[in-house]
Amino acid sequence: MKFNDAILGLVVLLGGLAIILQARTFPPTYGQAYGPDLFPTIIGIGFVLSGIVLVIGGWRERQAVGWVDFQGVGLGRLVDAGIVLLYIIAFIFLAPRLGFLLTAGIGAWLLMVRFQEGRWLSSLLIAAAVTLAADWAFRVLLLVPLPQGWVLPRLPW
Repeated sequence: MKFNDAILGLVVLLGGLAIILQARTFPPTYGQAYGPDLFPTIIGIGFVLSGIVLVIGGWRERQAVGWVDFQGVGLGRLVDAGIVLLYIIAFIFLAPRLGFLLTAGIGAWLLMVRFQEGRWLSSLLIAAAVTLAADWAFRVLLLVPLPQGWVLPRLPW
């Protein structure tokens, strides 16, 4: 199923506006020229601009493409969407117990095996590298405390 870009652009545009409006409620940081609202506002502006571009492009193509195209919708695609949603729900419940590394690593590996038609070795290597890089980036660069879990020891970073 494919939605016209104007529909998705409207969703992106409204999401950007919601981000900007929410960021305006953040309290100011005294003594600084910018506060915690700066980056969400920049992201919201990017969403709004992207949404406008998508709406304009989709509006121009509405006669040729239509609003919604149902070709290619099959049971396999619905199963894939369901698997991704189940993984997100499982991550929410399992990450505090198993930790980010195991939950994200195993989940990414299983999803890649599914979407790469069974290439389990390359999927395992990519999932391990990306999960370790994400863990390092969040813990060291962004100082975001990811769930450690009960299973693995803390990594050197």
